[in-house]
Amino acid sequence: MVGTILYPLNTLRNTLPEVFKQQSKKYQDREGVKETEIPGLGKWNDVIHLSPIEPSETRQALQDADPVKDPSWKVFCINANMLDKSRLVIKAIVNNKDVYLPFTEENYANHCHLPSRTKAYYRECIEEGRQILIYGYAPHVLYGGTIDVAKTEIREYSN
Repeated sequence: MVGTILYPLNTLRNTLPEVFKQQSKKYQDREGVKETEIPGLGKWNDVIHLSPIEPSETRQALQDADPVKDPSWKVFCINANMLDKSRLVIKAIVNNKDVYLPFTEENYANHCHLPSRTKAYYRECIEEGRQILIYGYAPHVLYGGTIDVAKTEIREYSN
């Protein structure tokens, strides 16, 4: 983290090129995902990716899949009410298809838990010795803009 502003990855290319270079590595061997169109917001890397899932739920699922690892995290607790809701969407998988839903309380409530498919994916990765994408098959909240986190609560999760 450099400074207090969260930027979409594509914005980092010019704003903070070294951070862009480092963060772009997560798309190695997954170049195609960067071309995913987010309705009304641009492409996959034109938005900030947020999780609607309580971090402790995700940590627990990771520990259930691999009890040897103890993921310790620091996360920003970003209040959606502080963001422009017209620039927020929820990406979820419904009937095995990606869907993009308006950010509403109802849609949020319906997509704020880790799906069983994500938990199975964690176990598959551990069994096959593959790198886990923590939010694979999980809902995302996508924001088309920047977010100043200077006054945002940071929570720590560790054992």
